[in-house]
Amino acid sequence: MVSIIWPDQTNNSDEKFETSRHLKLATSIRLRWLAVFGQTGAIIFVYYFLKFELPIIWCFVPIILSANLNITLALLFPSSNRLKPVYATSLLAYDILQLSTIFYFTGGLQNPFIFLFIVPVCVSATILPRNFTIFLGLLAVFVISILGIYYEPLPWSNTGAFSVPDLYLIGLWSSVILVMLFLAIYIRQISNESHAMFAALSATELMLEREQKLSALDGLASAAAHELGTPLSTITLVAKELKIELKDRPEVNEDLELLMSQATRCRSILADLQLRKNEINDSFLDFEITEMMDNLISSHRMAEIDIAVEIYIENDSPAPTLCQNPAFLYALGNLINNAAEFANSKVIIELAWSDKAVCIHIADDGAGFSDEILDQLGEPFISSRKASTTSMQSGEYHGMGLGFFIAKTVLERSGARMLVGNKISSKPMIEFGKKYGQLPGAHINLKWRRSDFELIGQA
Repeated sequence: MVSIIWPDQTNNSDEKFETSRHLKLATSIRLRWLAVFGQTGAIIFVYYFLKFELPIIWCFVPIILSANLNITLALLFPSSNRLKPVYATSLLAYDILQLSTIFYFTGGLQNPFIFLFIVPVCVSATILPRNFTIFLGLLAVFVISILGIYYEPLPWSNTGAFSVPDLYLIGLWSSVILVMLFLAIYIRQISNESHAMFAALSATELMLEREQKLSALDGLASAAAHELGTPLSTITLVAKELKIELKDRPEVNEDLELLMSQATRCRSILADLQLRKNEINDSFLDFEITEMMDNLISSHRMAEIDIAVEIYIENDSPAPTLCQNPAFLYALGNLINNAAEFANSKVIIELAWSDKAVCIHIADDGAGFSDEILDQLGEPFISSRKASTTSMQSGEYHGMGLGFFIAKTVLERSGARMLVGNKISSKPMIEFGKKYGQLPGAHINLKWRRSDFELIGQA
């Protein structure tokens, strides 16, 4: 029950944002300078302060190359440039090879800083497409494996070369690989979820802004009717006076008659707009919950679908009221529209309230939520209506999979607690079934504290 979808969205969650994320050149340069200074400081400290015999010249060769690469990139390209995946991958691959060169001269896999190989792979997992991340991961595994076999001994004070048992090296190799794999997968998952949520919230803001603008048109109609009323009256009055003064000139009288009739027509149109605006205000500004629901379902009625509204009042509590809120009405209307679209023939909406709480329960007799969708409802870009080549050619409706996400976000921000399920999946659904009989389709239960509900639209 989602009103909008993105083609193949549920099956390609990892790829859908990859084209929109690129590594910024300035970020790559800053990270490489950080590595250059860190490596320089570590080598100088070990060689001059710890007095370990390092091949210092060979250690500084890759560091100098990295510094030259940074300077070249900074001179040739603007810092705001965003790298295409292949170029970003090339730079990260260079960083891995640069590290491997330094580690070759400083003990290989025995070097305690061997975990630095994880950094380029994790950066790739955050930004780059999956295939490029896999390539960098395999490259890191390859060079780490080589460094476990071929390397210059790690220098050590007094005792000569430092060495560890082969079994320990195997364990160290395994730990580096496993940590790199775990962090890459974890960071990638978090990055994708954050990017998806950001895109969904941006789309939500645009949608709600549109609804707010549509609502503001009513005020513009009222202002136009008020402001244009006076000049139109003046035009009509002047035309009448001219008609009297020029009554002996029939060719002018005909034009004056036309002018008067058109001014009268304009006043009639403006009066009609004012009337419609007042009618809308009567239904949407400071109105009872029953009036709100009647207006919402009137715009979602389908000839073949029976939408019934049932009212349950506790202790003769008066009907709660709320003020106009386009976002809230859009969100609730979206849920009602989905229920009507997926129902076979019947939708029941229960309005229940007491002095302490307000509840809206929407149920239909359709197929209900699939288990796959039910587990993911509330997440952006999740839909039961996937786009395919056939459906696209047939003109079937498609969207971004944001309908339910928008509705859930807006309603929960209004103070609602939302429960979603099929048949008797939770206590509210069981109670609903006892009152109205079992409906086999989807159920959505919304519950507010009455004080929160009556504050809707006032903020």
